[in-house]
Amino acid sequence: MKLFLVLVTVLFSFQVAMANESHHHHHEEKKALSLNHGKKWEVDAVMKKNMDTIHDKFKVVHNLVKTNKVTDKDYSSLASVISKSAQDIASNCKMEPKADETFHVILNDLFAISDDLNKSGKADSALKKLHHALSTYSKYFSHSFKD
Repeated sequence: MKLFLVLVTVLFSFQVAMANESHHHHHEEKKALSLNHGKKWEVDAVMKKNMDTIHDKFKVVHNLVKTNKVTDKDYSSLASVISKSAQDIASNCKMEPKADETFHVILNDLFAISDDLNKSGKADSALKKLHHALSTYSKYFSHSFKD
């Protein structure tokens, strides 16, 4: 019985520690968002093209949602565009470290959103998160989207 209580206590302590560590990392990521001495970071052609591709596909799917014509295939297609575009940006990254650190917060969000778009019941919240990620991107990087 003592062994059982010790194991339960250790397991509980481990879970609390992991939760605190996760919470700590979450706040570290958000602190990574920074401007370039008060100005937006410059973007290169690869980032601009890929972020425009994500935004354009988002607009298409968002309009389908508004007209109640969206399908799981549309969400899956958006997820694919996000994933491919984010991978292309990451693999061709030539940003300076602080800009890269800022973009990686957005990049992590994009990959999580892509995953959520393929999960049943998470697509609507994923679209809201994508809208927020695109807005955040425009606040920190010198690239605005055409509507």
